[in-house]
Amino acid sequence: MNKPTLNQKLAKHFGVKSSGKVLDAKAINEDDRTIKAIANTYYFIDSDNDMLIKGCSQKSINDRGPQSNATAKIKHQSDHILNTKNAVGRIKVLDEREIDGKFGLYFESYLPQNTKGNDDLANYKEGIYDNHSIGFRYKIIELAERDGDEQSSKNWAEFYPLAINQDKADMLGYFWVIKEIELFEISVVSFGANELTPYLGSKSKDANDKLKAELFERIDSLNAQLKSNADNKDERKNIDLESLQLKQIITDLKLEQPTKTNTPSKEPNAIVTETGVESKTEINLLSIITKNY
Repeated sequence: MNKPTLNQKLAKHFGVKSSGKVLDAKAINEDDRTIKAIANTYYFIDSDNDMLIKGCSQKSINDRGPQSNATAKIKHQSDHILNTKNAVGRIKVLDEREIDGKFGLYFESYLPQNTKGNDDLANYKEGIYDNHSIGFRYKIIELAERDGDEQSSKNWAEFYPLAINQDKADMLGYFWVIKEIELFEISVVSFGANELTPYLGSKSKDANDKLKAELFERIDSLNAQLKSNADNKDERKNIDLESLQLKQIITDLKLEQPTKTNTPSKEPNAIVTETGVESKTEINLLSIITKNY
């Protein structure tokens, strides 16, 4: 894969990153109902060849953290789904700190006393919930290169010694230094992955059809939220963030390769273009999101 440009990195609508773990799940008790976890580990070069560094989340913490005056604070969700059904807890503590010799984004979250909260609490205590991921947008990025120009070489000299996995930097000859992100939310996830959906990259028609159906369902849900919560700032923020997610999923989605043909497709959801058959669903999705958001 070719190295992306800076503009391509910054154009990402909604990124996700895993490498956060629950701290001492056995210490969670019914009275406290608070989980303590790492949302992301800094100075690790991940599968996007990114290294998040100390200070990258501080502006977001100041602006929308639990101690801020923001109406729509940073949320604790599940699977990066930003509706109330997937709310897990209320973040009480959010900061950057060193734990066991490593810097990372640390949080504490209170789980509510209701049926779902009890289920989530049990899943944390039993180690079923054991991985976390952040939802974010890039704000300030710089390239670090072993044999680059003056600035990228300077970044290499400064940050390469801090890398947890220097072997990856050695292999690549470069990595991205992430100096600031806009942190949207923290999610408990089943598997750590730097993508929003397991269907990305699939050439399976069934998998693509399933994803399309899920995207349409989420768009319908957003439209309903807009109608019923137009003046709710907190809901509006969630709607804005989910619209960014949908844009990112569609941007990253790799569809089945089109088959060139001289005859129109018999499928009702397809159209014929100069290069062959192209799915009309993707055009509809993009137009809906672009128009509404």
